[in-house]
Amino acid sequence: MEKRIYHRAISGIKIALFIIISCQWFMANAQALKTGSISYLTLNNGPGNNVVLGSDIKDLQAANLSYLDGDSRADADSCLRYAYTDPNVLDLGDSLNLDMVGIRAYRDKIVNIYLFFKMTDAYKVLQKFISMYGQFTDRPDNYSDIYNWNSSLLTLSLRYQYKADLGVAIFTSKTLQNEIAADKQRAISRDYSQALSLNN
Repeated sequence: MEKRIYHRAISGIKIALFIIISCQWFMANAQALKTGSISYLTLNNGPGNNVVLGSDIKDLQAANLSYLDGDSRADADSCLRYAYTDPNVLDLGDSLNLDMVGIRAYRDKIVNIYLFFKMTDAYKVLQKFISMYGQFTDRPDNYSDIYNWNSSLLTLSLRYQYKADLGVAIFTSKTLQNEIAADKQRAISRDYSQALSLNN
């Protein structure tokens, strides 16, 4: 009888310890993913509202998507540029509204997201990003208005100039940027090999 009680007590203690450890792990990770941290930027993988780096451009509402400046040609990196006019994406909250959202896609995957805003809102945008993603990770110098947040999967660069009409925040997928660079290198190697074979 005492052995049964002892084994039940040990089992109960094991379960209680497991629950306590699980709760501590959950709380530790929840703290790491709270707003105001670079982890939050990585978790969101973009500005939110269904515009996510690496996602398929076809997942966005087609009615709100058009070629940027009406140009359907690919750029030097074989990327297409789009304007996205979803009102939910244009509203950053806290009385901040974007002028435009630009998207750059490689093989239908979103590589860059551009948030264009009025210069009068530049300081508000900086404060909004600091509150969401924490202090910027680097700044090229103290004289230019460029603020960068750099995580393992993406970068966010906030840029504005005093004489310009619009500022821009650029979200960039490092994974897709690396894929573009690798594909360009393969294309150069392939073209070089073909040129050599033609000369022989």
